Amino acid sequence: MARTPDPLPQRDDPVIKLARFLRVTQSATSTITESMTLKKISQMSGVSEGSLSKAHNGDPRVSWRTVEGWVRACNGDLMTARRLWNKVSELQEEETPADAAALQARAFGYWERTRGRAVVPGLETETQFLLALTALRKYTGMSLRELSQATERIGVPYSRATLGAVLAGERAMSFEHLAAVLAGCGVPVRQQQGWARTFASLDPARDVRTGWNPRSLRRSRLVEPAGEQAEDIVSSPARTRFAYVLERALTEEDVTIKEFAARAKLDMPLVDRLFAGKFLPAHMLSRASEAAVGASPRTRRELTVLAQTLVRSPTPEEQREWGRFCRESGAAEPWAG
Repeated sequence: MARTPDPLPQRDDPVIKLARFLRVTQSATSTITESMTLKKISQMSGVSEGSLSKAHNGDPRVSWRTVEGWVRACNGDLMTARRLWNKVSELQEEETPADAAALQARAFGYWERTRGRAVVPGLETETQFLLALTALRKYTGMSLRELSQATERIGVPYSRATLGAVLAGERAMSFEHLAAVLAGCGVPVRQQQGWARTFASLDPARDVRTGWNPRSLRRSRLVEPAGEQAEDIVSSPARTRFAYVLERALTEEDVTIKEFAARAKLDMPLVDRLFAGKFLPAHMLSRASEAAVGASPRTRRELTVLAQTLVRSPTPEEQREWGRFCRESGAAEPWAG
């Protein structure tokens, strides 16, 4: 039985238009009793099944030989196929390796200046977005194998092959893929939202309000980027909930993270800990709760209750991790207000 192909992204760039055309051509040749499978097309055209599969899944590097072989085997319209393929070829010429290198250099410079991993400004196409994600992976020093292992540790496992295909544009990216890549690369939740909004803006069918679910807030184990020591710090349900509600408060108010940090009188490394569900002293949690001044009354009440719940002595594990953080960052080490 032929495998059902992966759904194509709902956008109208040349690559997806060509893939849709190939699928329609294949479907038109099939009958009720006999399907035109990739294996049959391969036998008739002399093109490998792997190349045919990539073509009908929207691989922008598809060759004319593959397209021609497909269309001839399915008795399709060669003139239309050539016109669509020419558009893809022109698009590929625009997105040259030099462009990729330039975008990577711009991304690295941006992250060095901001000391974060927020989405790079000015990404206008799906290709640029994927190049930026690939640059993020390289910036954190992670191989595809290491990224795959990181996604497994945070509970959303993807194989190296799947991640490679998604980042190369050979397979449609979903919000779930994006969340796994960002969390695996150690992007703080407060910065993941910007990546999600940019991703959604590239396809009208994507709705960040219903499709996006940042991964690191809902995991009990934090994954640090390669090159840093991974800490098996277990977040309490209350800390995880506090971070989630605070994220909701900032969304309700539509306030920038820098403005929130200034209100709460917290440095950005402390804000990162806050949104990751790591230990912070009670007085810092109280300031964070009070800084959400524009949130709804219900959200503010919930933050206040959670902050009061978290007024307790740190566990030995939290104390060791917090002490290590303070030594490395030069922060003071008070345990309470």
